[in-house]
Amino acid sequence: MSPVLYYFIFVVILIIFFICSILLESLKQPFAIISMIPISFIGVFLTFYAFDFNFDQGGYASFILLCGISVNAALYIINDYNNLRKEYPFRNPQLLYFTAFNYKIIPVMLTIISTIAGLIPFIWGGQNEAFWFSFAVGSIGGLLFSLLGIFIYLPVFVVNKNSYLIRGC
Repeated sequence: MSPVLYYFIFVVILIIFFICSILLESLKQPFAIISMIPISFIGVFLTFYAFDFNFDQGGYASFILLCGISVNAALYIINDYNNLRKEYPFRNPQLLYFTAFNYKIIPVMLTIISTIAGLIPFIWGGQNEAFWFSFAVGSIGGLLFSLLGIFIYLPVFVVNKNSYLIRGC
């Protein structure tokens, strides 16, 4: 991978961090969101390794796509969670997180499924179309693996058990 591509990925992650910091009014929560990016990258690498596909420029392009989509999914959920925490400050944060998760998981899943469905035609052509095939394979593998991050990783690192007070119990 050329140093220019590392630079582009670093710039994308830095821009995402600033946007998330402004939106969430926090410096801690954007790290949880940005840490979703390497989780989706693991899916790209595992897909290419497990199926013995050639990793080329399309695989690199899938990194940029995954940065946006995996962050978008986490951002929907965390933003709704923060809004619920402001509206109901004394409720259980786990309950508020799962409420936000239930509200936003359908749009998140529809985004991921529609992106995967849109990339499937590029796989039918096989490895003859090197860029589009590796782009589609990398993106699909990363998106599927990012679901693990959304379902398992995100709730563990976003919800703080001791962040509320119990009054009148």
